Amino acid sequence: MNKKGILGLVIIVILAIVAYVIWGGTSSTSVNNNSNSTTTGSTSNTGSTKDDFAPVTKDSTNTTLLGRLKVASVAAAETGTRVALANGTAKFSDGDVSGTITLGDVAVETSVGGNKYVIATLSVNSGGSGTYKYVVLFEDKNGTLTDKSYSLIGDRVVINGVRADVVADAKGAQSVVVSVSYLGHAKGEALASKPTEAHTKILVVEDGIFNSAKEITL
Repeated sequence: MNKKGILGLVIIVILAIVAYVIWGGTSSTSVNNNSNSTTTGSTSNTGSTKDDFAPVTKDSTNTTLLGRLKVASVAAAETGTRVALANGTAKFSDGDVSGTITLGDVAVETSVGGNKYVIATLSVNSGGSGTYKYVVLFEDKNGTLTDKSYSLIGDRVVINGVRADVVADAKGAQSVVVSVSYLGHAKGEALASKPTEAHTKILVVEDGIFNSAKEITL
């Protein structure tokens, strides 16, 4: 990724935190975007670099974490049918609807309030031309990954980065802000074409699920 691209991602993440501040009135933030560590309390931005705010991509995702996800149990978000992934993919069928679920190539870990979470991407194709991309929140408890919440990112979009930031409000209550960087289709652009319009979707994890009332797309 070039420097201009990284700087753009930094701005997007800052906007994500500002958006949360507008809703939640935060007084401090702590960033936990490292899949091998846990961060609590508040941190200062003094000495931070652009790379500190970069999302996790397919090139920086923890491969061991992806290996665990490749055998997780998930739901076909369109039907709710549950399947067990085998090497990251599975077939599903529910009445007249059938298709394929495929694990994406980006995943992050984070911890808040004593709870461990994994955020991953997932594709669902029901046999037609559309391929719906989701971000899935898993709870990681005693080594077992359990899917808790799904958020639709879009049809035939390309997700190229995910990050998770632990944010504390004025009273010290912590939530997770998930930033999803993706390419979508511009207005009027054919879905069959390659998506080129950059967006970021902001998701807020509260009480172990995505709070749909606090979703925004930049």
